[in-house]
Amino acid sequence: MSDSSQQKRRQAMLAGRSRLSAIRLIYFREMRDQLRDRRTLFTIAILPMLLYPLVGMLLLQIAQFTRQHTISVCVVGLEHVNDQSIELKNQSGVEPLLVQVRRDSENDSQTTPSDGGTEKYEFTRSLWESGSTIDVFAYRAEDLAQSADLDDQARRWVRDQVFDCVVCVTAPLRQDVEVGATTGPAVGLFYNIASDQSMVAKDRVTGILNRWRGTWVRSRLADAGVELSLLDPFKINDVDIAPERTREAAFWSKLLPFIMLVWAMTGAFYPAIDLVAGEKERGTLETLLCSPALRGEIVWGKLGAVMSFSMMTAILNASSMLVTSSFVFNQIGIGPDGGSMGSPPLVPMLWLLVALVPLSALFSALALAVAAMARSSKEGQYYLMPLMMVTLPLVLLPMLPGTNLNLGTSLIPVTGMFLLVRSLVEGHHFEALTYLPTVALVTAGCLFAATRWAKRQFESEAVLFGDGDQWELGAWMRHLWRDRQRAATPALALGCGTIILVALFFGKLAVTEMPTTFSGIAMLIYVPQIGFILAPTLLMATMMTTSLKSSLRMTGCSWRTWSLVGLLSVMLHPLYLQVASLVSYMYPISPQALEQMRPFGEQVASAPWLSVILLMAALPAVCEELAFRGFIFGGLLRNQSPVRAVVVTAFMFGISHGVLQQSISASIMGVLLGWVALRTGSVLPGIMIHFGNNALSVSLGRIVDLDLPVVNDFLRVDAISGAPEYHWIWTACGVGVSLACLIGIHRTTQVHDAIESNDALADRIVSGHLVKDPSLKRLVTG
Repeated sequence: MSDSSQQKRRQAMLAGRSRLSAIRLIYFREMRDQLRDRRTLFTIAILPMLLYPLVGMLLLQIAQFTRQHTISVCVVGLEHVNDQSIELKNQSGVEPLLVQVRRDSENDSQTTPSDGGTEKYEFTRSLWESGSTIDVFAYRAEDLAQSADLDDQARRWVRDQVFDCVVCVTAPLRQDVEVGATTGPAVGLFYNIASDQSMVAKDRVTGILNRWRGTWVRSRLADAGVELSLLDPFKINDVDIAPERTREAAFWSKLLPFIMLVWAMTGAFYPAIDLVAGEKERGTLETLLCSPALRGEIVWGKLGAVMSFSMMTAILNASSMLVTSSFVFNQIGIGPDGGSMGSPPLVPMLWLLVALVPLSALFSALALAVAAMARSSKEGQYYLMPLMMVTLPLVLLPMLPGTNLNLGTSLIPVTGMFLLVRSLVEGHHFEALTYLPTVALVTAGCLFAATRWAKRQFESEAVLFGDGDQWELGAWMRHLWRDRQRAATPALALGCGTIILVALFFGKLAVTEMPTTFSGIAMLIYVPQIGFILAPTLLMATMMTTSLKSSLRMTGCSWRTWSLVGLLSVMLHPLYLQVASLVSYMYPISPQALEQMRPFGEQVASAPWLSVILLMAALPAVCEELAFRGFIFGGLLRNQSPVRAVVVTAFMFGISHGVLQQSISASIMGVLLGWVALRTGSVLPGIMIHFGNNALSVSLGRIVDLDLPVVNDFLRVDAISGAPEYHWIWTACGVGVSLACLIGIHRTTQVHDAIESNDALADRIVSGHLVKDPSLKRLVTG
């Protein structure tokens, strides 16, 4: 390397910026290596050209198979069905259900049957236009009743697949049903829900019987002198004012983005595995890391290569699918209103290519970061599968009926971009421009976080060159017990959080209905808090750490901190209610959910106030804070990772709440509680804030009912919802005082957790080394 090159590299390292020339070299290196791989070329170029035509041929074959398939139906009780039908036809003109087809006549000649069993029948053409696709067999009930029970015989025929569906009529069908009777004779319809063929037969026969019953009703009303036109007072003519191109755009706007995003996600995963885990196996990653290129330059070069393959995979697969489906779907009649769907509008579809750039970059950065943790290509595939399972719901969510672009959906990563593109393709430009800044800001934030994570993965030697030994359960368990530390490790913290969330999930599934008594509500809260949250935390803190006090972060604070925290616990509540109200506005709660929660609110409102405070304020504050801001937070804080500790514990804290709206509000509150726990170095301030917030939430209704003049100055009842809320002046004061308290906490505290989690410093004190600062010694020794 020349002196000028070394000087440029040294200057770049000192400035902390990447060089475009180095990024370009790494990018072309990775692209050249991947394009030389036959597997990559087959996956990107050849597979799309072969896959969709083959799938199209299969769809055409399936469509032909379903159109020509014939079902078999057996009608038991021929004498009860057609004997009365013949009489009714002579009296009032009601068509019979079955007609006999003569073997020596034309297929369309029909005559009334005289006996059943071996003759050929079909349903009356006026009831069923496609009678040729149904094989009908008819038997007299009196002939079969001599050998077996009719219902048992019908079940046996359907179970043994002798017939797809059996209609059993055990009593005569009479038109002159008594006026006071609630219903006429029953007609048994036997089918097998486990058989698709039986379900098709059931649906067709149900339609035939309903039409036949309708002729009976019309005949009886006509005999009673009722004008039949009263049954159809008016007709509805559906008029779709959307142009044909708009309908086609609406169809393609739901299909094409889904296909492109799925393939963009898939196309990023496998190149990322080969560019990182594959290079580890081949031994070329060490050579690249020893080159003059900076780690950031390596990340950007590899990210560009993975992103290119992701976009090429998405575009080629979408193009191949587009050409194939345009022919296949038109043949089988899939499209708007069951007609031809035409070709997609090309100009609006350009918005999809614009949105593909940031989304491909996001998927590529995530895949690159996850692949860096793998030691082999096989292990990388195992790591990327959970990432795909987490990302896929964000792609499937816009496909759900009724999911439209609004403020709430625009804040969801990937989903907001999907809906934005759909609005642009469908021509809703004003709606798209309204939420474009929100979608762009969320996407940019996610992309920044993903690229930063990928860069940190490449800067960590432990991630790139971790221990390659095989993992053994016994050795790992012995390591946990023998090498216990004062606080939890990140692995123990994540394990504890996973155990809590899984236990809460299955615990909620066990609750089938909302309790209607306060004792039942108490058990509904007490069991999850003690059994699913606090118990695993205390067990792991006792067994896996050497200091219960340090692992739960139960250290004291100064009186200044306590005064600020106490004021914050009260003045923060108006802001929390505003955040919860905004979340409920963006993601409305369904009326069914409100009705299910109504008994819960009524029991809480009528229970003793002290019992409610202990149950819904004190118990959750202690249990949840010890778990999330205590044991889990302390473990995630190791290795100087405050952002990871705050964000991950806030996310887990939010997920632990069962309702979506409450989970979002709790996650936002969890970020604030995590920051307070980080600054104070203790879990106790978080318990106090949590308790104050919950206590005020369950007490506002009782405070309003006191009807005191001083209360009416800052509390009022909302005219629409009927819920108590703060006056806007008091809310503004609460926001100002809360900000002042947070600033005061920031100025009077410092981040002690990095020192408290340092076991080497603790070992120095235990081994006799003297720490002269008493406060530092007290902090380390707990």
